[in-house]
Amino acid sequence: MNDVAVRPRSLEGLPIRPLAVGVVLLSVVGVVIAMVMTQTLSRDVRSSISVSNAALDVIGETIETFDEVAVGTATSLDSTSDSVVSASVTLDGAVTTLDGVADFLEGELPETLESVQTSMPAAIQAANAVDGTLRALSFVGVDYDPDEPFGESLSRVNTALSTLPNEIRTQSESLRRLIPSAEQLAGDTEGLASSLEEVEESLAGFTSLTATYQATIDEAETAIAATSETIDLNIWMIRALILTTGLLGVLVGIVLWSLAQRLDTLTGTVDLLHHERQEVVVVTPSD
Repeated sequence: MNDVAVRPRSLEGLPIRPLAVGVVLLSVVGVVIAMVMTQTLSRDVRSSISVSNAALDVIGETIETFDEVAVGTATSLDSTSDSVVSASVTLDGAVTTLDGVADFLEGELPETLESVQTSMPAAIQAANAVDGTLRALSFVGVDYDPDEPFGESLSRVNTALSTLPNEIRTQSESLRRLIPSAEQLAGDTEGLASSLEEVEESLAGFTSLTATYQATIDEAETAIAATSETIDLNIWMIRALILTTGLLGVLVGIVLWSLAQRLDTLTGTVDLLHHERQEVVVVTPSD
């Protein structure tokens, strides 16, 4: 029986070299793309940090300005509120005084003037008698020659007093008409004082709120400063990782290329052995 020699399967069909070239190219291209993206990311992150710092500075200055304005306004409102409260108290006192003056002008003073007016005829009569007596005595050497007799003077006073009580009562009515307006003004002033106190309390709350905002901004600035300090290190670590990964890809491609070389050598050896075996089979006679 003849020996049948079978040639081993060829290894030339395996796409090892294209795979090695593809791995190397992909590694290099990947490193380049990743480096460009990392550079862009680094630039964007630095720009974002710069913009964030600028925005936080502006916000911080704005909050500080608002806080100063709020504190100054609260101080001014406190002084204004005290002045308004004093004005309200003064107006209350003025209302009481006006009411008292109106009562005096309406009652006591006119009545007193009317009492004087009632006693004026007797006084005029007595003044006329005194005037006549003095004029009679002038004939015996008493110096008495007034420009206006005393009785006539009292008569003119009496004439003036005749309308004065009613006029005073009219003035009393005018003052009483002022009292409701004064009371309203006093009430409005008191309400204004309360409103100013509420605004002052609101400003105090706003000041507390700005303090909270400022604390938040300080925390954000601290976080951004920490990020800014570590961003360079992180970027370099990312670049080192990219380069390491790309280098590993290139090494894998080189290993695959070397493996292809070895497979080619192994294939040649196998083909040679197969060829020699065929020659041996041809030479050997069959049984």
